[in-house]
Amino acid sequence: MNIKAMQAGGVLFFFACPLAQAMNFNIPTSSSIESAQMGGASLAFPQSAAIASDNPAGMSELGNRIDGGLQLFFGSFRASFGNENNRDDFKVRAPIPSGGISYQLDERTALGLSMYSIGSGSDYSHAAVPGMGFPAVKTKIAYVNFAPTLAYKVTPDLSLGLSALVGVQQVQARGLVVPQADGSLGVSPTHGIATSTGLGWRAGVLWKVDSRFSLGAAYSPKMRFSDADGYKDDLLAIAGGHLDLPEQYGVGVAVRLTPALTVAADYLRIEWAEVGFFNNPDGAGMNSQDVWRVGMSWEASTAWTLRAGLKRATAAVDAQHTNANYFSPGILNNSVSAGFTYHLSPATDLSLGYEYEIPETLRGKGPSSGTNIGAHYSSVLLGLGMRY
Repeated sequence: MNIKAMQAGGVLFFFACPLAQAMNFNIPTSSSIESAQMGGASLAFPQSAAIASDNPAGMSELGNRIDGGLQLFFGSFRASFGNENNRDDFKVRAPIPSGGISYQLDERTALGLSMYSIGSGSDYSHAAVPGMGFPAVKTKIAYVNFAPTLAYKVTPDLSLGLSALVGVQQVQARGLVVPQADGSLGVSPTHGIATSTGLGWRAGVLWKVDSRFSLGAAYSPKMRFSDADGYKDDLLAIAGGHLDLPEQYGVGVAVRLTPALTVAADYLRIEWAEVGFFNNPDGAGMNSQDVWRVGMSWEASTAWTLRAGLKRATAAVDAQHTNANYFSPGILNNSVSAGFTYHLSPATDLSLGYEYEIPETLRGKGPSSGTNIGAHYSSVLLGLGMRY
């Protein structure tokens, strides 16, 4: 077993990210089921009350509605750690809920609330390093964020939006292998499940240039979370005891090619490299991501809307840091998606879609030689929307 691989890999990185890999590292392509069917394109094309997870200004275009979404995640992972003969694999099935409500207060003002989830974890039946008496690995991290939102139409065609972000985070880590002071291998202490809270904000703008062309943009700074009890003194000490969500910003465009066909595209930047713990060069060494999302929506009839899209992102994880990301196989960056909405009535929509992440195997290089990560996952997209 490669001891340097253990030091760089077992140290301080416990995410296996099985809940959120059809995504940008561990952030869903889009929390809106309709937008997820379009590769996530949403900044200039709001479709559901979950829009504040992308662009709060979009709440001004929705009227009165309630949306609920569920992304059923299916993932399989295979890897070697420190030595290509030390292989492991696991499978995950997990739900990722989202949704929201919007209310048109008057002609210019809309209020809303969006909810979205981010999660990861692992539950191995054995230890990360065999033959040393270490406990089996069990890890968890989950965020549930709420975004109360105010959107205001400065003019009939220009909307501004502002969301407060309120989050709850849970962290659990057991069986993490770390180097000891004498150079031997040991296990990082476990502290059960630690719950913390976070605060942040997101601002957005949506401009309907004319009847065919819209522009959108949004920005959210780093979302700060409180210290995770217990883990703040060891696992997360390098990050000041807490684990934040990264700064994000993006721009989007939507073009209505015909009365029934709309094409939308987004560019999104996610600053993982600016978040303590994620950016540790001796650990995860994560890179910030550039994300491109493109999709189309076709109103095929009064009863059916069909959608398709794709997402492409630069890699958050590189081959030099597969050791640390062995417990966080968030290596897939490109996906295709499709789906439909069936309008059960003028007030009720039922949506179904599928997102497929292009499989990949990342082979470790340099200090990560011998640690290879492979992943294959997809999501079934389910949504229900109601106007009131």
